[in-house]
Amino acid sequence: MARAAVARVGLRLSGVGGTDELAGWLIAREAPVGGDLVDPRMPERIGTRGLRNMAHESRLALAAAAEADPGGPRDAAAVAWASSTAGLTEYATICTEASTLDPGLASPALGPASAFNIPAAMISIRLGLVGPNLTLTGGATAGLSAIAEAIRLIATGDATGVLAGGSAAVSPWRTPSGFISAEGAACLALAPAGDQTNGAYVRTRHRGALDEAALGAAAGLVVATPDTGIAEALAKRLPYPVWHVERTLGDFGAAGGLIAAVCAVALCGETTRPVTILALAIDTRANAVVLEVSSS
Repeated sequence: MARAAVARVGLRLSGVGGTDELAGWLIAREAPVGGDLVDPRMPERIGTRGLRNMAHESRLALAAAAEADPGGPRDAAAVAWASSTAGLTEYATICTEASTLDPGLASPALGPASAFNIPAAMISIRLGLVGPNLTLTGGATAGLSAIAEAIRLIATGDATGVLAGGSAAVSPWRTPSGFISAEGAACLALAPAGDQTNGAYVRTRHRGALDEAALGAAAGLVVATPDTGIAEALAKRLPYPVWHVERTLGDFGAAGGLIAAVCAVALCGETTRPVTILALAIDTRANAVVLEVSSS
């Protein structure tokens, strides 16, 4: 089965400065401060022109993607992005302004900012990427599906590299899940596996109804699901450690599976021996995506 190499990682998460710190939090089973606003901390090469009118989630997404972006040719570089909150706040604002302000006073910048695919679009535009541009929405499985689609694009030759990421913003329209509604963004820069001789590699192990057979032969599992019962059952039944994204870091909606994959990459980086960590995302209908992250 096709796999891709993880060239770089970009993170913009509350209480987490990088993959080493993220792995430390997971291993210690401590939770960073959740629910706080996250500073995009835009890389200097991006500049600040036009950022003021960009939606907060789009700034987070762009900052994480720019940090992960390894550079190189732009003509076949793709973006695959997951979000279930992009545009919600802006859409609510434009509806309120349209119904309460006089004609012509609603902000025109809110129109494009309310599009659900705006984070992926802004990443391609700002970084000059002219390859395929995909936006995935839905439950936590969307984040891992973004990586699965990125691997497919590389395997079929439709992209020389893909920025696969996910983002979430705190919005009054988000559906409560029982966990802290977290915000932030994360991105994996994926490249053909042959371009890398060491580091982390990813491949899709399973997509569809939850199949526990796909969870064998691993050193650990990072699961993203709003269902606490499933996460607890897996922790009791599996012979290796299980980390629950929503319990540890908060609810990222569609980006949850992507965050699980980043956590798996971070955990792989904590050892010098070959290791495999699985990332699992499960939605409310028990559909699942399993991603295998390995250090060899």
